[in-house]
Amino acid sequence: MRTVTLALCCAGLVLGGCSANVEVNRQIAKADLEKGIADALQQSVGQRPDSITCPGPINAKQGEQMRCELAAGSTKYGLTATIKSVDGSNAKYDVQVDPKPSS
Repeated sequence: MRTVTLALCCAGLVLGGCSANVEVNRQIAKADLEKGIADALQQSVGQRPDSITCPGPINAKQGEQMRCELAAGSTKYGLTATIKSVDGSNAKYDVQVDPKPSS
């Protein structure tokens, strides 16, 4: 029940200031992106989602976007991660959770 509350609390939520280290090939690895999103959600709403699933790495280039999925219990939400800036080996991105569940 608590995890469903997490999903409902973060619906429509926009998280700024998430960051990840960029690999030499100028990508944020899939696992690093998923962990960064989960960490930001936990910090913002006080609970960690059951999982964050992204389709792969994201290019560390300003404006790049990736659609991912947040799972909390049996409820799933889509979310969009957008690269806001890249400075050396640090990329900052925003995360916007869809306002309605996908399932």
